[in-house]
Amino acid sequence: MTASNSSTTGEDAFSSAAIEALLAPAVRRLPPPTSLSPLPYDLNAGVPDRATLPWQALAAAAQRAIEENPGVALTYGGTQGYEPLRAWIAERQAAETGVDVTSAHVTLTAGSAQGIDNVAATFLSPGDVVLCGAPTYPGAIRTFRARGATIIDVPQDDDGMVMSALERVLETRRMTGQQAKLIYCTANYDNPTGHTLPVERREALVRIAQAHGVLLLEDDAYTGIDLDGPPPRSLFSIAKGRGIMRVGTFSKTIATGLRVAWIVAQPEIVRQLVFARFDNGASPFLHRMVLEYLRGGTYDSHVAMLCDLYRERRDASAAALVEFAEPYVSFKRPAGGFYHWLKLAPGLDAQAVFEAGKRHGVAVTPGTGYFANGGGEDHIRLVFSALPPDQLRPAIAAFAEGLAEVAAAAKR
Repeated sequence: MTASNSSTTGEDAFSSAAIEALLAPAVRRLPPPTSLSPLPYDLNAGVPDRATLPWQALAAAAQRAIEENPGVALTYGGTQGYEPLRAWIAERQAAETGVDVTSAHVTLTAGSAQGIDNVAATFLSPGDVVLCGAPTYPGAIRTFRARGATIIDVPQDDDGMVMSALERVLETRRMTGQQAKLIYCTANYDNPTGHTLPVERREALVRIAQAHGVLLLEDDAYTGIDLDGPPPRSLFSIAKGRGIMRVGTFSKTIATGLRVAWIVAQPEIVRQLVFARFDNGASPFLHRMVLEYLRGGTYDSHVAMLCDLYRERRDASAAALVEFAEPYVSFKRPAGGFYHWLKLAPGLDAQAVFEAGKRHGVAVTPGTGYFANGGGEDHIRLVFSALPPDQLRPAIAAFAEGLAEVAAAAKR
């Protein structure tokens, strides 16, 4: 037998099929991530408006940060993150929540997505149970699955996670001897639904979690984008900071590309989160730059401007949906965030609507991607943050043409 017959070439050994066979089992179960679309109208990716990015103020802040101490700004900064920025976040959190929060309660992460993964890596073992709303943020689904967790759905209605259903699930888990370890919830402006959990449900959620000894993970990525005024008290505030991790970020209020976010939790939890990290910490230069920007005094006015802008876009897109798409969809106007969650009329399928949207140059997201265990065939997520009103209107008109096509086909 010749050498060519007895062994494979390097190209054959590392083909796509060969690499696929080497993947960890959890990777094969992951749903695909959402991404930017090349279509003329992108109503798919939940990103801020690019024209509002405060690049000039950030450039000036970056120069101040590096000139102050270049040697320190450009070297490792510790896994917990730059203490003065943690102290700034802690002061804000304390003022908002009424909880005694210090820099010891805060750890900095490279975006809230890393924060969620930090929590999962610290507390979840393969087979551990995580409870999530159905639907929920697909990035959280991917993260928990990648860590080997079992995800159990908790139904949502127009006000968010249903507490009676949550209690039933936890009681069932208790009786089977495999209690849940973590409850994941976006109480403010949920992705994808845009729902805001009423204060009564927040109080019930904290009470139920504490009664069962289950940790809470409060995803706070959209707080600040308050289009109808401040939301109810946070879960962190209601829980008095005990047994809860609150993940926040500057991505939606300053810039996604900064990848500067945080977790607020009791110091005993923060120490474990920091211990579980292996990345030598997020960028100290970016931490210093962000703090210099925050100290510049324009952050609050910038966020107020964003709220005005996104409120206009929410209202313009809602009006266009009523005008062009009302026979085919229904929805509840969100009080903040970036999303409309569209309920399709009977007979319309989300995948067919998604494909029809593409034919008309409009990217939207099928609801199926937001359910860990199946569902969402009758929903579409539509993003209103990235396009101005004069583009949202024709985009939704084109989307409605796709809806009409799917409705006509369904009747045949």
